[in-house]
Amino acid sequence: MKCPECHRKVFKRDRFCPHCGARIVPRQAYTRPLPSKSSHSINWPVIAGAVLIGVIIGAMAMYSRSGHGSNAAQAFNPSLRGPQLAAMFPLVYEVASQFNCPCGSCNDGLEICDCEMKNGASEVRAFIYAQLQAGHKPFHVAEMVEQRWGHRKGVPTPDAGRLKEKLQLQPKMQLPQN
Repeated sequence: MKCPECHRKVFKRDRFCPHCGARIVPRQAYTRPLPSKSSHSINWPVIAGAVLIGVIIGAMAMYSRSGHGSNAAQAFNPSLRGPQLAAMFPLVYEVASQFNCPCGSCNDGLEICDCEMKNGASEVRAFIYAQLQAGHKPFHVAEMVEQRWGHRKGVPTPDAGRLKEKLQLQPKMQLPQN
């Protein structure tokens, strides 16, 4: 180290030059300046967090729309019938295909009928869907539909026997001959 005044050699521990008496200011160690934070730097943790939140929200929306979420009952459209019903809700189709429409004004199968009447095909299909969503097995739902509405295919209704008797008891009308 050298004296700043006389430029002679001095020791680092000296506070004054032993030759001229000038004050010795020790050199400070060189420190690298810290980079300043600019407004253009990327904050990766914030970006990663935002992406993660977006993925979670997207997954929840897809789960909800798939029929497993809390608003799953709104996903079912009871006016679906035939091949569309079979493709989108095969268990509903399986149960509905065991019954005729209970409305009383048509003889269509419950799986294909477009009846919108009270106690009609749409109402029964909605009931079937709700029971399946509640965790009931298809055979149990079919029993529930039969108890509530009847009209199972291939099973005579209790009214059918009385109707047959009534038709046999009525006298046949004869038309006047001219």
